[in-house]
Amino acid sequence: MIRFLIVLLFIAGPLAAADLASLQKELTEKKSALAADDIDGRHKLAKWCKLKKLHQSELRLYREILKLSPNDAQAHLGLQHVLDGKRWYETEDALQLANGKFRRLSEWVTATPEEKADWRLVHDHWLSADEITQLDSGIPLKAHSGDGWLEVLTREYRIRSALKEPETIELARVLEQAIRIWREDAGLEYDARTGVTLWVDIMKDHDAFVEMIESDIESFDAEMTKSQGFFDGQYCRLSYFHDWYRTRRVLLHEARHQFDGLVTQKLWNLPAWYKEGIAEYWSMHKWDGKKLELGQLVPDVNYSLYFCGKLLRKKKIKGAEDTLNQNWWGEVDPEFYQNSWAFIYFLRNSDYRDGFAKFETQLLAATLDSASKQLESFKQNVSVDLKAFDDAYHARLKTWCELSPPEMR
Repeated sequence: MIRFLIVLLFIAGPLAAADLASLQKELTEKKSALAADDIDGRHKLAKWCKLKKLHQSELRLYREILKLSPNDAQAHLGLQHVLDGKRWYETEDALQLANGKFRRLSEWVTATPEEKADWRLVHDHWLSADEITQLDSGIPLKAHSGDGWLEVLTREYRIRSALKEPETIELARVLEQAIRIWREDAGLEYDARTGVTLWVDIMKDHDAFVEMIESDIESFDAEMTKSQGFFDGQYCRLSYFHDWYRTRRVLLHEARHQFDGLVTQKLWNLPAWYKEGIAEYWSMHKWDGKKLELGQLVPDVNYSLYFCGKLLRKKKIKGAEDTLNQNWWGEVDPEFYQNSWAFIYFLRNSDYRDGFAKFETQLLAATLDSASKQLESFKQNVSVDLKAFDDAYHARLKTWCELSPPEMR
């Protein structure tokens, strides 16, 4: 599965791809030596997988054990199943539903048809009409919580967070305002009948984020430890990063990928320079605790702008042709993100904006599926004179970069 990262910090990766392949080969050899009905051997191999961080293989072995021995308690616990009397359930939800209960915001309840007449199922929670009205107004709802985590719901998001409640609620408000801005920009109205639950998982710090990745080397690539967050095709996963502004930036960047992937469903057909550049563009924001403004320059906190100044001096800011001719999948490299952001910010904040809007429409329609088609459309809609465009772009960017405070770094 392709994952989309925001790279803001570089550290050593936990495991090379060759090392993972070697472990998987060893696992295959160990498993082939087991008899078809060897339960004890599978338990021992599952423990070995846990030690080697092969989490998905560990789970598969426990499922195999349950096929051989349906009441094997150790296998059930390994799969985090829940015991109720003498019966095992795959999840707490399954247990409660089997007992005829409904998930409300913070508890499971029994209810008559009359009592739940005005309830509606939202993100697997049965909510009252008043609660739905609150979500529609943009105010999040606190849901279930546990030891070190809580869940918060917005109209479109279900957020599980290890941060404190006030910070989690604030990030939920930011997210909900952001998606409404994105919907307006895309001309895409919200419809509760067709809406999908957008999952967000926020860890308390980068160490917890890295631990999640390193504990499941089959699901998560080592490169992900170089990021502060990623969208895995369903979930946005991130951690608190350095300060609240940059934490919100990571959240908005990955949430934009999620929006493009699950709401507009256009993410998979876009070149990397655009999907990363537009995510960076929308992540640059102003937030006063009440109102969110997206697509801002914010030079006092915009590290990308600061580093673009360095890239300009080194003549490493790409022009239009070099940008459009890049590898379709892009590079996990800070300069790539900085170049992509600057290119889109200029196009949306210059005299070229109307032409870029036409180019963007074609790009989002998946008709520009090669670098040559992108370049042709860019010349037709934005500027036929690429040198003049590049000169104007670099001159304007230089002016913007001069706004970065000298103490930025």
